[in-house]
Amino acid sequence: KETIGDIDILASLKGDAAPLMKKFVANPQVEDVGAQGETKSSVRLKSGIQVDFRVVEDKEFPFALLYFTGSKEHNTALRGIAKDKGLKLNEYGLFRGEKPLPCKDEAEIYKALGLNYIPPEAREGMGEIEFAAKRAFPRLIEAQDLRGVFHVHSEWSDGGATVYDMAKEAERLGFEYMGLSDHSQTAAYAGGLKAADLKAQAKEIAAAQKKLKKLRILQGTESDILADGGLDYPAKTLDELDFVIASVHMRFKMEKKEMTKRLVKAISDRHTRILGHISGRLLLAREPYSFDAEAVFEAAAKHKVAIEINANPHRLDLDWRFLQQAKAAGVKFSINPDAHSLNGLSDTFFGVGIARKGWLTKEDVINTKSLAEIEEYWKR
Repeated sequence: KETIGDIDILASLKGDAAPLMKKFVANPQVEDVGAQGETKSSVRLKSGIQVDFRVVEDKEFPFALLYFTGSKEHNTALRGIAKDKGLKLNEYGLFRGEKPLPCKDEAEIYKALGLNYIPPEAREGMGEIEFAAKRAFPRLIEAQDLRGVFHVHSEWSDGGATVYDMAKEAERLGFEYMGLSDHSQTAAYAGGLKAADLKAQAKEIAAAQKKLKKLRILQGTESDILADGGLDYPAKTLDELDFVIASVHMRFKMEKKEMTKRLVKAISDRHTRILGHISGRLLLAREPYSFDAEAVFEAAAKHKVAIEINANPHRLDLDWRFLQQAKAAGVKFSINPDAHSLNGLSDTFFGVGIARKGWLTKEDVINTKSLAEIEEYWKR
């Protein structure tokens, strides 16, 4: 899920685990030691999160890994399948009566149950078992598939680094392109750029580009979607940019019908290339606003507007539960960090995890493609 209750750490070890347990509870991040045993210890970190550490035998490790990975719904279904086959499955092993059936890894456990291997992110009790009973899972997207990122902020708006520093870090991470998208003029609270600022920024981008070895910087904007669905700059200003991310940053409490019209109008604008953090949610802080997902997905597919998977840990938006519905409607996606700092560029890792939870493949995500391929896709 998007939020966690605690963290389970699992290891297999031959020999005495006591020294390992002693080192675990002595970690400088530990605030309180709840329990310290020979094979299991529990601590509470300074962040407030509980961490449980277990050491098991090698032969038990695949079963314990499967069990503690979860989810609860997935595990319950697997135990039911095992029972139907006259077997018993738990964190210690797979048994026929009292006889253990050894499995060297999770794939062998699934095979013993008559299933194809199910990636950890997909184990949510949402149709994955029925799918795996009939066919193999496709190769899900991986972090190394991403060739570039969009939705990057700099100190021109509310970011904490220069254009060059952000680009240099993106290049260090192995990206081929970086889409700079500072806030638009209505977002005054975030230092939104006026049209004249965009022209000045273009000069800085050109200067930064000369210092880079491989990465290409694209100039875009994260344009506010205004209350009526319009974008935040005149068309002549938007025409000068490489791309536009359209996002809602205000008026979150509109009625569902009006919010849907607002989003569809923004998507329909010929300048829009990506719909940013579609629901506006902030995890543990702000609920998503209401809109007709089917209508918005249909519009995005029609106008070749990618829907963002916002990888910022506070957003993780679009919700992974909607990814298959959007994909079925013909939507493509863009995994973006919404980075406001150098470290923020690495948040793409979380976005890939969300995409995998929605069973997305490399082919579903536009920024796994070359820049030339993306530009071709965006032609209308």
